[in-house]
Amino acid sequence: MRYDACVIGGDADGLAAAATLAARGLKVVVVERDSHCGGRCATREFHPGFRASGFADELPAIPSDIFWSLDLARRGALFAPALASLAIWPDRQSVVLPASRPPALAARTGALRRAIIGRVMADAKEPPGRGWFKRRTPSLPWPGEELAGRSLRDLLGEASANSAAALLDGRACDPTLAGSALELLAGPGGGMVAGGLGRLGDALRAAAEEAGAEISCGLEVSDIRCKGGRAVRVGLADGSEIVARAVISTLDLKRTFLSLFTWSTLPREVVDRAGAFRPAPATARLLLALDAPPDPPAGTDFSALRAPIRVAPDAAALEAAYRAWRGATVPARPPAVLRLVSAVDPSLAPEGAACMTVTLDAIPHTPFDGAWTHEKRDKLRQTGLAAVEAVFPGLSKHVLGAELIVPPDVENMLGATGGDLSGGELAADQMLGFRPFAACRGTRTPVEGLYLAGPSSTLGPLATCASGVAAARAVLADFAAGRLR
Repeated sequence: MRYDACVIGGDADGLAAAATLAARGLKVVVVERDSHCGGRCATREFHPGFRASGFADELPAIPSDIFWSLDLARRGALFAPALASLAIWPDRQSVVLPASRPPALAARTGALRRAIIGRVMADAKEPPGRGWFKRRTPSLPWPGEELAGRSLRDLLGEASANSAAALLDGRACDPTLAGSALELLAGPGGGMVAGGLGRLGDALRAAAEEAGAEISCGLEVSDIRCKGGRAVRVGLADGSEIVARAVISTLDLKRTFLSLFTWSTLPREVVDRAGAFRPAPATARLLLALDAPPDPPAGTDFSALRAPIRVAPDAAALEAAYRAWRGATVPARPPAVLRLVSAVDPSLAPEGAACMTVTLDAIPHTPFDGAWTHEKRDKLRQTGLAAVEAVFPGLSKHVLGAELIVPPDVENMLGATGGDLSGGELAADQMLGFRPFAACRGTRTPVEGLYLAGPSSTLGPLATCASGVAAARAVLADFAAGRLR
């Protein structure tokens, strides 16, 4: 099988890359190990009649130019705008905040995010000089570089625990540490998709297929094969192979370089970098099927049920949870956010019933005392229900079914190293020009003909679909320059 480009992974970035390349007339194939495309863009039935997105309720927003160029609205990806954040403490009235961060700071980080996306897209369109990757990244500073020496507390202030909790949604971080301000660059949620995130995955698949891309599900990639230092073939677990002039991987850095290559074929510094790249799995999800929707929290009206509810955010608790996570211990009080997703999208639950998700942060991949046993899962499930009871007393009696998803489950389902959905810790040595290779430009990698999209790329944490489109633009530029004959 011969193609101009092979995309490994049918998640949002892989499908966006395939649609972009196929629209320019390239022969493209997407190889996805699961039986369906989408990756995190998945909605599934976890209890009869109840559906939810297992990994997240929202993803970082899709840049508007990409959203419209892929015609996603026409294909059924309709977003409900993000609502105010509701924070509830046990000792005081609930407080509704209009945004998860101060408006001036939100505007500033939004501008930085757009500038970073523009920088990567510009780099993608500029083919490398002779020697492929021997040309170093120019000394021109990256937008947002100054955040690497700042802490979230510096920028948000002592009293902004709710803002910090909202920013860290699904990631473990001590907001007092220098460099934690880089968390500001992680893209804010783009809103819930009507029908769940699976509807977005379906829309992206339709965009790729209508452009002419071939989608092959149920095929697992076993290795990437090189000739003369260049990626030329993708081996499949069934023994077949795909010949391609360009390969785009949407897997994380470790999966791409430490699982798909024979280490002896890679430069030592590439193996060292991939081995040293730090994943940061920290999220557990509890999906709840309820026989009826709860009443609004005291002091609020029914509109509050459509907002994310953060349970008693507290700066000291965030720091304690981070320390526990670092020690591979489940925090006694992990940061928790509740979403009554059926209040935003009634199609997710039967009429008269309700569907709720509980996201617990700072949950280690493997506790210090061993793997996740039935007893440990049950204890964490009870911790999640305790967070629910703190906001909705007595709601546990209305639970018809529950499913707990911990980091090893995410790793098994999505192939994400350690169950890390962020593709690596957001730290000074793993962000901007260092994510993942300081010597590479515009999603290119040290292996000629191989491009890295997905969570470990520069744009992975910032926006959905952007790293896939950037990889596609780099491939097109290198084709035009005669680098991928």
